[in-house]
Amino acid sequence: MPASTIPAPAGRAIGATLLGGVGVLLAMDLIGAFMAVSAGLNPTFLDALGPQARLSAPIPMMVAQVVLVAGATRSRRGVAIPAAALLAVAGVLAFVSGFYDGGYAAELSAGQRIYQIALVSAHLAVAVVAALRLAGLLRRRPACV
Repeated sequence: MPASTIPAPAGRAIGATLLGGVGVLLAMDLIGAFMAVSAGLNPTFLDALGPQARLSAPIPMMVAQVVLVAGATRSRRGVAIPAAALLAVAGVLAFVSGFYDGGYAAELSAGQRIYQIALVSAHLAVAVVAALRLAGLLRRRPACV
C-alpha cells in the first residue's frame, strides 16, 4: 500500500460515523422541536424549527447538514473536501450562534437546558468528525491517472 493513501476501511469508518452523527442530530432536532412545542417555548412545530428554535436547529441548517454529509462522504475529493470543511464550520457555528440569537439566555427548565447542551455538544462532535474526515482527505494524494 502506498504511503500516500488512507486505507479504505478507515475512510469508510469516518464516513459512517459522520453519517450516523448527522442522523442523530436530525433525530435530536425533531425531538427538541416536539419538546419545545409541548413546553410552550414555541407555538407550532414549524416555529420550533425556525429562527427562534431553542431545542433544535432551524430547518435550513438541517437541510445543509444533510447535503454536506452527502458530499463529505463521497469518494471524489473535489466534492468531499469542501463539504467536510463546511460541515465542520457548520457545527462550530451551531455552537456560536446560541450566544448571538439568545438561545443560551432563554428561560429553560433544567431538563431543557441539559437537552440544549446535549444538542450543542452533538453539533460540536459532528464538527470534530467532519474535521477528521477533512484531515484524512487532505493527507491522501489523488491517484495518478
